[in-house]
Amino acid sequence: MASFTETLDELLPGHDLTITLDDGTTMEGRASPVRYVPDDRFRIEIDPADESIRRCEVSSEYVDGAWEPPQVRHYALGDDDWTVVGEAENLQISR
Repeated sequence: MASFTETLDELLPGHDLTITLDDGTTMEGRASPVRYVPDDRFRIEIDPADESIRRCEVSSEYVDGAWEPPQVRHYALGDDDWTVVGEAENLQISR
């Protein structure tokens, strides 16, 4: 998890990113906005490249000295609510 959160220091709104989930699938999109408070919490909203997904986000909290596994969820066309799609294992930024 350390490398994931270290990457967050570099992430700014407008950066393109790829998130790899725990099942090996990837989600791509543009970060907008990014909220990161070291040793507390983070939440990244993603404007997804996949047009069938309206909104996507990855978030985590720092609890008892460690980061919780970052959860990825999205709101796709036809959905009534957010759907958790997995845990994020990797975050790559392409500027």
